[in-house]
Amino acid sequence: MSQPERLIYINRRIRDQGGVSSAEVARYFEVSQRQVKRDIEYLRERWGAPIVYRQERKRYEYDKPWDKLDFADEKSLLAVAFVESILNAYNYVPIVSEELITQLKERISGPYQSIIAKVRYELPDMEQIRDEVTYAFCQALVAGSALDIGYVSSQGTESQRTIVPLRLINYGGKWYTLAWDCGKKELRTFAMGRIQSVQRNRDIPSQEIPADSEIEAFLNSSYGIFKGAAQERAKLRFYGGAARAVRHQIWHPDQILTEVVSVDEPSHPEGPVVDLSLPVRDWPELLGRALRCGRFCEVLEPPSFRQRWQEELRAMMTLAERST
Repeated sequence: MSQPERLIYINRRIRDQGGVSSAEVARYFEVSQRQVKRDIEYLRERWGAPIVYRQERKRYEYDKPWDKLDFADEKSLLAVAFVESILNAYNYVPIVSEELITQLKERISGPYQSIIAKVRYELPDMEQIRDEVTYAFCQALVAGSALDIGYVSSQGTESQRTIVPLRLINYGGKWYTLAWDCGKKELRTFAMGRIQSVQRNRDIPSQEIPADSEIEAFLNSSYGIFKGAAQERAKLRFYGGAARAVRHQIWHPDQILTEVVSVDEPSHPEGPVVDLSLPVRDWPELLGRALRCGRFCEVLEPPSFRQRWQEELRAMMTLAERST
């Protein structure tokens, strides 16, 4: 087992039992007592642990209170195992250092190392972004610098933008940047998968950049990733299994969940019924989420959004009938 595990064990035994012998630690980890004594010296010299040897009790103890290693308990080892599992799934962390992974492997071993192979992170829609794009954006975030990007909108329109990246966000498996658009002079959200080219721009319009409080308010302003002042509130009704799931989900901090006691329409699925109301700016994203729930979700408000939902359903029905 690794040295960090032995250090944690030594600290825990002294803290909980008042002391520990080198023989006990050696038996537990199947190492030599000489190795244990080197670990204790390491605690003394590197961590400043006030460890003394009590001859009368033949064990090591603290001669004064010490808590610098209290954080490094079993939970820390488990957390490291989860972090390494995430790093092994490169799409979740688009820039990965092999040296860092090696250091993590050295930090955790034994039974905890096996957890890494047994924890899997999977999102079917996880999006990859090119290394050079990620690297350029991370550099811009560190330096507070601007970037010139070639961008393609969802409609396929190409444009050149100068932006100052402010946040990187993984939302629903896709990467986005919240940035200051220097041309439009406003906060905008850009899908990083649509960035075709990127080049550093050394002109930094720092006087224009909003304060962190304004940035966070923008991020919390409405449903979805493409943020901004909410246009209206949407209201969706969920049935059955979808209702049970929505009860435990947070779509937006200002959402309102209402249990519906009875529904007049007998054709709806049986089970619980829940209404969800939330502020919205980007309607296509919410429409897609409603459609994914199929017959277990009904758009109620606003009327323009309900009409859009109905038109999409009719188009789907036309496509289905044409295929038969």
